[in-house]
Amino acid sequence: MLLGNIAVGLQIGMTVVLLNKSHWVRTLGLPSLFLVPVLAGVIASYVWRTLKPSVTDTLVSSLWTTLMALGIATVVFHEGFICLLILSPIYFVAVLAGALVGRVLFKVDRSRLHLCLIPALAVVTLVEPMTRKDQLNVITDEIVIHAPPAKVWPLVTAFPQIPATPGFWLFRLGLPYPKSTTTTGPFVDADRRCIFSGNAVFKERVVEFVPSEKLTFDILESPPDPELVGHLTPHRGQFVLRGNSDGSTTLSGSTWYTLHVRPAWYFDLWTQHIFRAVHLRVMEDIRRRAELPDRP
Repeated sequence: MLLGNIAVGLQIGMTVVLLNKSHWVRTLGLPSLFLVPVLAGVIASYVWRTLKPSVTDTLVSSLWTTLMALGIATVVFHEGFICLLILSPIYFVAVLAGALVGRVLFKVDRSRLHLCLIPALAVVTLVEPMTRKDQLNVITDEIVIHAPPAKVWPLVTAFPQIPATPGFWLFRLGLPYPKSTTTTGPFVDADRRCIFSGNAVFKERVVEFVPSEKLTFDILESPPDPELVGHLTPHRGQFVLRGNSDGSTTLSGSTWYTLHVRPAWYFDLWTQHIFRAVHLRVMEDIRRRAELPDRP
């Protein structure tokens, strides 16, 4: 089993070298997370074949292989802890899938398997890059605030330090979370700074300013956080206020972004989960302040 993990380690090291030297390999290997871990599982199964491992043995060994790969990613690619946490389930499934295929491939009649499993794997590997296309996505959340838009609006344009302890579990594990926002003024082209924990700052510029109705800003620069770099680009943020007949306000917050990692459907689930936590942390604080009774 140790030799299988060493073989996978060598494969990952070779992949790193080839990614830096070959455009063709880079096209197949990046940014997809399919080819490398599946191939790692197949390679490991080949080395493990004399042990005739059970499905349970293969599962446990695949887990160790995944942990080793994540350790390599930490050292070589300087990936952030949260990124690796998000990556680990799908990476483990891919390694396990390759290991299970290898387990069957290397113990039964190979001729029939070569006719179905290997070509199928090759087709998926070659077709997958053709499906890659960076797509602009948007996530929107809204809450109702029991205060009129005129009272909510000043809290939207800029807000002081949020005193609440972050409740979202990834924030507690170290993912940066919003703390405050500053602005140079209530007008179009004003500079904004959205300050996150760990001194992470998003530099923004106001592109739409309709008092008590809408605030839109472009995100000009993101902090060089390992959880973001190369994985996600946020482009624009927006707050929209809508007055209700009962005197309350519906506040919605939106973020436009592009993902650069695949499979997009998997990572977009996490991205929307995280952006929703960011939106609600800010909007819940706005609601708390807006619903405070007016001082006489």
